[in-house]
Amino acid sequence: MGISDGNSLVQMCIVKVAQNMDVLEKKVSNLPVSLLKDLLPHLNIYYLNRIETAAATKGISTSVIWAAIWRDLDQTWRWRLKSALPDQDWKQRCLERLFHMVLFTQVRRGGSYLSNLSDSSILSMTVKHVQVLSLHTSTKNICSLASGDLRPILSSLEKGVTSLKLLDVKSLFKHGRKYVLFVLHRLLDHGSVREVVLRRNPDSSFLSWLTSRRRGHQLTVSAAPETPHTDGHCSVVDDLDSRCSGELEEPAAKRLALDMEENPEVLCSEFSSANSPADHCPEGQIHSLDFEVSKCQILNTVSHILPTWLCLRKLHLHSDWLISEQEMAVLVESLRRLFLNPGCSLTDLSLSHVSGHTHLMSMLRACPTLQSLCLEICPPADRNTWRQQPRFTENKELCLEKLTVRSTGPMTAACFLPILTSAPKLSSLHFTGIHLSQQFFHTLTEYNPSLKVLKLEDINLSDYHQEILQFLGCSVLEELSFRDCRLLDKCAVKKDFLLPFVEALKGISSIRTLMLAQNRLATSAIEMAALFSGCRPSKITKLDLSSNFILPAELLEFAQLLETYKPVQRLTLDLRFNPLDRDPEIKGQALRKLIPYCNILTDDWDSRSTMADHISVM
Repeated sequence: MGISDGNSLVQMCIVKVAQNMDVLEKKVSNLPVSLLKDLLPHLNIYYLNRIETAAATKGISTSVIWAAIWRDLDQTWRWRLKSALPDQDWKQRCLERLFHMVLFTQVRRGGSYLSNLSDSSILSMTVKHVQVLSLHTSTKNICSLASGDLRPILSSLEKGVTSLKLLDVKSLFKHGRKYVLFVLHRLLDHGSVREVVLRRNPDSSFLSWLTSRRRGHQLTVSAAPETPHTDGHCSVVDDLDSRCSGELEEPAAKRLALDMEENPEVLCSEFSSANSPADHCPEGQIHSLDFEVSKCQILNTVSHILPTWLCLRKLHLHSDWLISEQEMAVLVESLRRLFLNPGCSLTDLSLSHVSGHTHLMSMLRACPTLQSLCLEICPPADRNTWRQQPRFTENKELCLEKLTVRSTGPMTAACFLPILTSAPKLSSLHFTGIHLSQQFFHTLTEYNPSLKVLKLEDINLSDYHQEILQFLGCSVLEELSFRDCRLLDKCAVKKDFLLPFVEALKGISSIRTLMLAQNRLATSAIEMAALFSGCRPSKITKLDLSSNFILPAELLEFAQLLETYKPVQRLTLDLRFNPLDRDPEIKGQALRKLIPYCNILTDDWDSRSTMADHISVM
């Protein structure tokens, strides 16, 4: 963002003005639009933040400036912009990232956006924009939040942070354990944190301390019924109740006894003059938990605490190992006991590395009011080992609104048809790596009339063209994604499918997003421009054509058609991972024709273009 030796006198004057904004800030509203646009890229983040309201009154958006700062902060970022994306809050991302870099790591000082700003001033400005706080391994700097010097920063974090990520808890507790606990206590109990992401949990005592934030009015629920094995012994579900508590109590008690000296409530009275030893700290609530479970934690920990976690709304359990059917049986029983309580709040459940689909229906029966379910299933390679999927014995509708399933092995959609037929409220469906059946699209049409989002990924759709067209003719979709679906692999004449496909999409007045990445469209991508033709053009505002082997000449022809049709709504067009650099001149021509109508995602940033050239005028 600096200037070169060849810059004009005007540009050097602009830089000088940017360096003296403390004097000129009040006169910004009197600057002409052209000069203000030239000035913005040279401001530091403090003044950029202060004058963006005045810029907005002149019809100038600062979104592209913040996007450029983000690219400078994150050198690995590949989603380059040719113009501003209205649906991305680049300012929020920049300031949140800067806070983490200044407090926990380090930040390069090469850009003008940090000129004349000390670390303390950057922290004071950026802390107000931190919504997600990520604590890694920098224990020393985390402990500094407990110091008097950074107490105002910690107080601001208490007010603004809603999500806390503990990405390496083992390392966090190597040094300064009591100060780390104090910071966590302030954020969780005195602050606004309701969502926790937990990785590499060190011991059961910390997990017990953390999950004590599951309070709520608890009603008596019926005990788990015994499920005898063929040998007459009770199942692991019932055995769990008799042994789980003992397994938790001994190590937890030892650790918590040691932590008495490190009690965060005691530290509150030590560090804060506003508290007296007699005061009682509040206890927060965790509404969302994203938990990386280790071996046996489902059996020994999660299933024990889950039935009483009434305030929990969202639970994501994932691991690097396969969750066995035995563990799934225990988890399903814990969920059943939770949902028997009228105070249960859980609506969103996500599980990864599940060994099969046999517990899927029993899980949904156990969680009748669940609204969102996400599963990553790792089915056994030998289909002879699959157990039969149980079916609903009563004609009972599910409350399920969102279903996401990713399979890492052979699995057919027929396994999920009983769920689809029992979920009339389903509005979002995402399948990855699942073999479709002939009844799939017909089932969606008949039983899921409220479906708004359909995402199919790594699924061969080349044999389902007629079914797709019939489904689209009756749908109310708002978003359709066919990613890596080999759409045209069996088409002798690709237009034979694409033309009716485009017409069917134009007939869906509600659709706004179409994603066709990784379908080897190549020259056929040109046909997609017809979406915006005629007297009944599509209202699509986001079109993903990434990874489709589109060449510069093909993009130019697409751009010329779009220039002719002139889409009414501005289009976000994703062109990443296409070989557009094979002819930079033709590529440039195509992009220049597209920019008046599109926000464009590409793989590269044109270094020959100045920042001001890309500032979006609203």
